[in-house]
Amino acid sequence: MSLLRLRSWNLSVKFALTITAVVAGVAFTIGAAIVAQDWHRFRVELEERALLLAQSVAVTAPVDILRTDYWGLYKSLKRMSKRASSRVVDTRVLTAMILDTKGNILAHLQPAAQPLGHRFVPANELERKLFEDAQAARTSTVLSGGGGEDGFLEGVVPVLSDEKVLGVVRVRLSTYGLFVKTQRSAYVVLGLTFAMVVFGSLLGAFVSRRMTKPLTAMTEGMEAVSRGELFNIAPVPVTDDDELGRLASTFNKMAVAMAEKSMLEEQMAVSEKLIALGRITAGVAHEVNNPLAGLLNCIDTLKKHPDDPELINRYLPLLDKGLHRIGDIVQGLLVELRVEEATETSDPSCLEELKGLVEAEINGRAITFIWENNLGEDVRINAKRVQQIVHNLLKNAAQVLPDGGTMSFRSFQEGDSMTLVVDDDGPGIPLEHRSQLFDPFFTTKATGTGLGLWIVYRLVQSMRGVIKVESEVGQGTCFQVTLPSGDLENRS
Repeated sequence: MSLLRLRSWNLSVKFALTITAVVAGVAFTIGAAIVAQDWHRFRVELEERALLLAQSVAVTAPVDILRTDYWGLYKSLKRMSKRASSRVVDTRVLTAMILDTKGNILAHLQPAAQPLGHRFVPANELERKLFEDAQAARTSTVLSGGGGEDGFLEGVVPVLSDEKVLGVVRVRLSTYGLFVKTQRSAYVVLGLTFAMVVFGSLLGAFVSRRMTKPLTAMTEGMEAVSRGELFNIAPVPVTDDDELGRLASTFNKMAVAMAEKSMLEEQMAVSEKLIALGRITAGVAHEVNNPLAGLLNCIDTLKKHPDDPELINRYLPLLDKGLHRIGDIVQGLLVELRVEEATETSDPSCLEELKGLVEAEINGRAITFIWENNLGEDVRINAKRVQQIVHNLLKNAAQVLPDGGTMSFRSFQEGDSMTLVVDDDGPGIPLEHRSQLFDPFFTTKATGTGLGLWIVYRLVQSMRGVIKVESEVGQGTCFQVTLPSGDLENRS
């Protein structure tokens, strides 16, 4: 399982698994220590039993060895074996023997397999090593032969008479009982460990749920914020006065503040729309009424003198000019409404269509036009909105250069935003006009409607962009528009 996949898990799952793992680790460690301690204790007890049994034989063996009473030695071994099997629980004597100092058999529990008077012959390398260690022993000791079900412990006690070694007693006990007792202990510990793991899992689930519940609520609240649903943020319940409680309390205050801010912004937006609508209405009324009054006068005069060719020749051009003026105003408003609702996206190559249009509007005038479209093909833009912004700015630049000059267009991308720059070396914008630059129907040109820059400003705002103007009288003007790159059709 990759680390990246683990990172994508919910925090509640991570908390629960962590607590479960800690509890399981602690339980396993404690259980392993208990089993190891039990094994050691049971082994020590079995070693003591092996030595006691061997010593019980070694106490009486010197007299029988000195008398060469081999039958008495054999009976000592049998009594010891019988007593061990009947009185000591979980003690099973595998074999027992008495050897002289040369390794000859003086007595053996299995005399048929190990004949009396013959030298003891080890069956394998382990038996040979145990034989050598036993013959070399001068004090009581315990020898080990493997472990588990087939393992054994051997008590070795020298037979002494007047501090002279006569031989050695070897009593071998099975460790099967030790193995069984340790296995039982392990099963008990395993059961307790499993119970602790289950308990730890339930505890981890409870604790993680309690700890992450405020975080989950805050995450859902932040997702609602990212979707713009500032009024759908449910308050996070505050149950404790710890760090999470204080965080939840702060989040609730932030949610209330954001909801209030959103409400104020909506109210301000409605107010701005009403103000803008009032200004547009007043502008339309003013811009249409002026030519309309003249047109009505012309029509009234022509009605009174329908056969006067001089009046017809004088007033027909005025009627044509006035109607075109009204048509331009209405067309400008319709263009703004249609383009602001456009959602079609395209790559930056759609801007190349504007180059020919602008060159046609220059129409052979002494204007140097520089075009630099540096946006990559992976950038997606709202085709009609961005085209209208660039076209209006370039058209405006061409109109302020009646006697020629230089105008340019540049576009480039910086991080998550794209920048459009249109500049010219024309007469510049006087300081007193800059505050009204983006007002509808404000214009300093005799034939302008005053809607071009207003449309640009509205389109930039609809895409959450920023427009900056730098101008100096006699030096020219530069318009810089910064828009977020990506799916701009969703930012309306």
